[in-house]
Amino acid sequence: MIRPSPLGSWPFAAQFVALLLVSDLLQWSVHNLLHRVPFLWTFHKVHHSIDTMDFVGSFHFHWVEIVVYKAAQWLPLALLGASAEAALSVAVFGTFWGYLNHANLNVGLGPLGYVLNSPRMHLWHHDASDEGGVAKNFGIVLSLWDFLFGTVFWPRDRSPKTLGYPGIEEMPQGLAGELAWPLARAR
Repeated sequence: MIRPSPLGSWPFAAQFVALLLVSDLLQWSVHNLLHRVPFLWTFHKVHHSIDTMDFVGSFHFHWVEIVVYKAAQWLPLALLGASAEAALSVAVFGTFWGYLNHANLNVGLGPLGYVLNSPRMHLWHHDASDEGGVAKNFGIVLSLWDFLFGTVFWPRDRSPKTLGYPGIEEMPQGLAGELAWPLARAR
């Protein structure tokens, strides 16, 4: 018999921190897979087809990617048995932080940059070159995972020359083309 998780009986702040850590590690892992598994990368390329970083870029993705992300993130989190308030708070905070990271802001976090992702660090994730490798900076809220797992690349003194991905010219222009393209390629 599976015993229920004690997480739901913890204070709200402890639930929030625990869910944030687990949620972000799950998102880091899925994001890593989106780049390394060719089938998944085909869908994630839609997000990487943006060539300028701005707030709207955080809404530029293929719906299949969201199904993969949310299933891999929230099904395991549901098993932890945290309160609905803690789960909602983590979801809202993570969404806000994702929007912040896609904003065109020159925001530095100082030493907190070793724990929290920032717009300047995430900009390098969208770098179109292979400088630092093409698989870098997968963190959503926390940069901690990239430092721990060796996927960090962040020249703090400059920005990438171009955003996108190598071969971006293959991506059709316009929403309808972008949504149909991965499905046609996946067949």
